[in-house]
Amino acid sequence: MNSIKMIHTIARYYNTNERMTGLFVKITNQMINNCKHNILNFRRIRRGEPAKKTLNDDVLWDHEAYPPDELIEMLQSCIELNQAYLK
Repeated sequence: MNSIKMIHTIARYYNTNERMTGLFVKITNQMINNCKHNILNFRRIRRGEPAKKTLNDDVLWDHEAYPPDELIEMLQSCIELNQAYLK
């Protein structure tokens, strides 16, 4: 947040509310996309394997590929990210 405050203070382009709102929208969307990607690929990421670009979210219901205890841990980290962002 300090970086965003500095951008608003120093950058000529981002010193309006409309442009800062656009920046926050982009940051928020990127956080959501990263969480979705990490949730769908967390086992591959932990093993060091390349992540697939497109996965159907139906795979989350496969308890062998996505054990609930590991999936809950990943979902919890996304919730913590959201709480920190809202703060």
